[in-house]
Amino acid sequence: MSQFQNDDFSKAYTMALYQSKGIVKLNVVVKNDENLEIDLLFVSDPQSKAWSSENLGLFDNLMKVHPTVVIEHYSDYLQPRHIDRCLTRKDLYIHEEAKAAKKEGREFVDSQKPFTWIVVNGCSTEVLKSFAAKRDRKLGNGVYRLPTGFKIGIVVVKDLPEIAETLWLRGLGKEQILTKAFADIRDLPGTKRERNAIVEVCVKHFKYLAEKPSLSEEEADFMRTMQEIDTIYQSEMSRVRLEGEWKGRQEGILEGRQEQGYKFVFRQLGRRVGNVSIDLQEKIKALPLEQLEILGDDLLDFTQIGDLLSWLERCK
Repeated sequence: MSQFQNDDFSKAYTMALYQSKGIVKLNVVVKNDENLEIDLLFVSDPQSKAWSSENLGLFDNLMKVHPTVVIEHYSDYLQPRHIDRCLTRKDLYIHEEAKAAKKEGREFVDSQKPFTWIVVNGCSTEVLKSFAAKRDRKLGNGVYRLPTGFKIGIVVVKDLPEIAETLWLRGLGKEQILTKAFADIRDLPGTKRERNAIVEVCVKHFKYLAEKPSLSEEEADFMRTMQEIDTIYQSEMSRVRLEGEWKGRQEGILEGRQEQGYKFVFRQLGRRVGNVSIDLQEKIKALPLEQLEILGDDLLDFTQIGDLLSWLERCK
């Protein structure tokens, strides 16, 4: 899969997870006269209830290190030039934002200067050492920090332990890591918003690959994983559609029974107690079906309107 195609998928994937937890911006241009863009910029909303209802494990911990976070994704091995570019983009972004703030007469505070996470499939020990990156003991294996002043961290997906805490980050890996992660995401309860959001991203990417005239070996492997998810998605949609049709049919039957019940009750009441006022008719229409059927039996003993009033009073 080309870097460009994989970038598009990783951006859609991360946006689907975090659009409920803050503001997500894609392809943020940092200098108009150069082809320089930040992959994804996230500004956290601490008040969002999604932080408590949607637990994304280690991914959430990364996003909480700073109010403004940049995610830069590389699908292969990280090279020194990649880190250099991330540093350049971040510095240019800060420069442009500070200049805009000064022009508008507002303060550009430290919380607006982003922390960058570089998410990469693999990274050699030599590259990590050359930038003095150290393992983050708090965040665990696979997570590294450059010296504090750089405000940059590196997540090496293939070094992450295969546990629930890392699931959502492993979805940004490749080959077997990605396949296993998506299988686990797919098997999560269908009531989880984040699970369904990722399934939809996968389905869209599957359709994109399906329209290509030819696929690379890596694209073909990726498509097989997407196809499994697409099959389950279509199955779920069929189930939801059938359940909706069944519910509608049952509601239609219930409404039909109630309508017939009203007609029967009003006809019998007219014969036994005379005309029933509009107000009493509305009270009868408000009765649930079970009580309406009971009224249909009891009214056979009514002889005057008072009997109906007493019956309705007892039903309160």
